[in-house]
Amino acid sequence: MSQDPLSRIPYFLFQDREHGIDAEATAKLGYDVPKMVTFILIAPHGHKGDPMEFIADEFIERKKREAFEGRYDQSWVTGFKEGLAAHREGKELPRNGTPLINWERTTKSRREQLSKRFPTVEDLAAVPDSSLGDIGLDGRVLRDLARGDIQAKKDLSPVVKELAEEKEKTRRLEEQMATILARLDAAEASTPKRKRKREAEAA
Repeated sequence: MSQDPLSRIPYFLFQDREHGIDAEATAKLGYDVPKMVTFILIAPHGHKGDPMEFIADEFIERKKREAFEGRYDQSWVTGFKEGLAAHREGKELPRNGTPLINWERTTKSRREQLSKRFPTVEDLAAVPDSSLGDIGLDGRVLRDLARGDIQAKKDLSPVVKELAEEKEKTRRLEEQMATILARLDAAEASTPKRKRKREAEAA
């Protein structure tokens, strides 16, 4: 049985940005020093448009409390924490999705370049308008193509599921028919033997 898509952790990624002032560095240097803060960009199930953005540490702490109260999935909180740790160590986030390196909407060289920052098509689709420059001059086009592909896949999923179910039904019917035919063949093969046995007994 396939996993319910809504039970899977939502697509998310992390970005480091300047946000506010670093008080300690400002006091030391005597001028305003921007503070680098890690944001989490997340696209909850059913959410349309740009991903929702939160300061990562605050978001994870809030969801941790909600999970403790039984109002949020603890496995998702664990996934966010592991993802943040991997991001801060400079590692690629472990995730489910469509590998961007296999996406045929652009050239191989462009895919190789993009996949260093956006491992999956879902990551590319999650880029907000404010960060399109991180992709390049073709950022909006590629981002929108990625979103279109994901939506098309969602629209087709009920059809694909129905076809898979019908295929399974057909397979089971074929197995049943094969079993019935095998039994009939066996019965027919044994009929002459039984007839000869009855004739011999009658004689």
